[in-house]
Amino acid sequence: MEATVARKDSTDLDLVSRISALEDQIVDLKQRVPEDKVSIILLSSDFDKAMAAFFMANGAVAMGMEVTMFFTFWGCTVVKKGKKLKGKKFMHKMINLMLPGSSKDLAPSRMSFGGIGRKLFNYMMKGQMSSLEEQIELAKEAGVKFQVCSPSLGIMGFDTDEWVVPVEICGVAAMYDSALNARTAYFIS
Repeated sequence: MEATVARKDSTDLDLVSRISALEDQIVDLKQRVPEDKVSIILLSSDFDKAMAAFFMANGAVAMGMEVTMFFTFWGCTVVKKGKKLKGKKFMHKMINLMLPGSSKDLAPSRMSFGGIGRKLFNYMMKGQMSSLEEQIELAKEAGVKFQVCSPSLGIMGFDTDEWVVPVEICGVAAMYDSALNARTAYFIS
């Protein structure tokens, strides 16, 4: 009978230690599980891809999620104020002349219809959905965090004051910090 009691006590201790270990693992997992955050990385300057990015951002914010949008290379033009050439180097002027100046100048990725595609889409969207510029403003007002890729600024010749939204100028490490701590991450190219 004493052997049975001793075995039961050791089993109880083993069970208590196993439960304690499991509780520690749960705490560790909770710390590593992404929060209700969304990270959207936009490489593209295509109108329809920018629209999708902002629809996803505004939808996530409406669901109570924290959203960070990272704009890199051509994607930077989506949140630019317009073409700024004064004070830029020759090559940066050339790049800025070839790129869309702002969200209003973006063309669709498909069905350009000889250059009138954006006007056609705007006409079809009227009364059906918000414009890209309205979506950008909604995201800004909703508290979406905007990041602009620092290396892209240097390569493309963009200045820190060329944005229609408040931006954090940062590198890839900051983008990864947001993306790796997000429940959902999108890369739109």
